[in-house]
Amino acid sequence: MSGTFENLLLTPLADISKTSSQSPFDAVVVGGGTAGITSARTLVENGRRVALLESGNLVLLTHISSTGLRFDPNLARSVQTALQYSPQLPDGTLFGSLIRCVGGRGLFWNGATPRFLATDFDGWPIQLAELGPYYDWGEQQFHVNRNYGSGGLGQTVVRLLRRAGYPAEFLPFAVDTRPSSDRWLGGTVGNAVEPLLRAGTLTAAGKPLQMATGAYVTGITLNNSSDAATGVQVNDQLSGQTYPVSARSVVLAAGGFESVKLALVSKLRDQSQLMGRMITDHLFCRAYYPVPPGIYRPDLPEASMILIRPDASRPYQLEVHLPDDNIFNLKSNDSWKPDGSHDYAFMVRNFAPVEPRVENYIEARPGGPGSFVVHFSYAPGDLALRDQMVAGLDAIRAALGAGPAPQVQVMPPGASHHEAGGLAMGSDPNVSVTIPTAGFIRFTMS
Repeated sequence: MSGTFENLLLTPLADISKTSSQSPFDAVVVGGGTAGITSARTLVENGRRVALLESGNLVLLTHISSTGLRFDPNLARSVQTALQYSPQLPDGTLFGSLIRCVGGRGLFWNGATPRFLATDFDGWPIQLAELGPYYDWGEQQFHVNRNYGSGGLGQTVVRLLRRAGYPAEFLPFAVDTRPSSDRWLGGTVGNAVEPLLRAGTLTAAGKPLQMATGAYVTGITLNNSSDAATGVQVNDQLSGQTYPVSARSVVLAAGGFESVKLALVSKLRDQSQLMGRMITDHLFCRAYYPVPPGIYRPDLPEASMILIRPDASRPYQLEVHLPDDNIFNLKSNDSWKPDGSHDYAFMVRNFAPVEPRVENYIEARPGGPGSFVVHFSYAPGDLALRDQMVAGLDAIRAALGAGPAPQVQVMPPGASHHEAGGLAMGSDPNVSVTIPTAGFIRFTMS
């Protein structure tokens, strides 16, 4: 750890291991992305001692679009590419991509933050209403607002869509609202690193939160008599040495499928025999439509994002983003000059969940991050829904009076970056891998 930030914010893995042997942590959190950072911080703020282990490095202290890299999109893309890795489908095709660094994907996402719908929790042992206070807290932490992009441009697009019968609204976005100026459209995108630094937990007296990077967790340590987790085994990615870290509980936040892989290789007891199965993803389609004259004001740089929620007749979420999909900086080096080019196009996209099936599962293999195979295929109903989604894109184009897209993109599995499943939750251990209990989610060990 030679860099200044590393010296100030991180703790060597060897030191964390030694400390835990003398006094086990209350919790060890596996993964330093949005879920891991938020979990670790919340535990510390409730009086717990926590170790946070991230397999990647400390690269950025805020969202990439909030740095000077926004002025060089090619360089920004290179930074992201250098941190990416991908698991594979059985034929060797890559399944999406994951990000190895403190903050994870949250340093590169675009900030769209619509809440789930009540129907999304059908069959779950928790309901949307129970999550209300947590949504409120999270949206405050990430600066979510429902009026970003609600200026004249957004109002024009909403009016056109509502005229065509769509219940369009402004898309909630995790972004501050500084004025547009100096090729800057909007402001900082919410990310978990910023509130972590704001809370000061990494530098507080007594080090209640200790974070190590380059720390890849290879297994969960279990008590032989009770199967309760007692810590983790961690590989130091720099030295290759393995260290034990003792803790009274383990939080899996290594990404949807990385966490599933860790549960599988740790051979956690699974009465349901569903661990690693019932995985899902989002169907994802998009197109870029040339904007007709009169949509933009020639003298006012604006961005807008519009949401159309799913309903019974249209079981997929629709979004309209403009200009293009790079809404936080202009691509041109000169002034705002809206025209019919790709840089100012409507980006229209839609998402819908893939049906969870036992035939879709994670196959864990030895190795480091991404060392698992994603067995994933679409059911006939998924394919029919995808066809409906493609037609839905063109219906939005017509409603906006836009020109035809050069190509409608039907994105491959994993491209949505919304993978989920593999640790099915419920109240019956015969059909559930995890259950909610006392404010936590734990594995069914009965």
